[in-house]
Amino acid sequence: MPNDHALILAPFSDNQLARLRLELGVTYQSWMDSRKLYGPDELAQRLLEENCSVLVIESDFAFAETFEQVPGLRFVGICRAATNQVDVEAATKCGIVVVNTPGRNARAVAEHTLGLMLALARKIPQSHNYVRDGSWQDPTEPYTTLRGIELHGRTVGIIGLGAIGLLVAEICHAL
Repeated sequence: MPNDHALILAPFSDNQLARLRLELGVTYQSWMDSRKLYGPDELAQRLLEENCSVLVIESDFAFAETFEQVPGLRFVGICRAATNQVDVEAATKCGIVVVNTPGRNARAVAEHTLGLMLALARKIPQSHNYVRDGSWQDPTEPYTTLRGIELHGRTVGIIGLGAIGLLVAEICHAL
């Protein structure tokens, strides 16, 4: 039986959990299933109850008070790019390694960006509201006021070519 034990509160696939269980003990409770996010003190209590040295989160909060209460904690993995819900400086002072996952959902964000571009170019929100509100009285009005533009052949400006920006450029190039 592995010595280290992980509390995993971020969504994980069964396949990845099985791989982790080969290396360490795992307690899994995705916040997406439980709809529960832990605050710093409550998280510390859970880590102590489970005797965890590893914590993997997506949206829970871990601050100095968490780390000070759990001296056996050695690793915090954040399953997202942002680290604002973890006090990285306090963790470092306590000797805890913190890692995050920049670019983890870059494709989803890039596709969402394309969806927003299409919505703006084709006036989709305005058209939706027009029909929903029963404004369609004159049969020619939608053709004159809600006519959008095509994105094909247009120049798109992308500020920043990180993981998301590069994927947006790739998708737009395919148009």
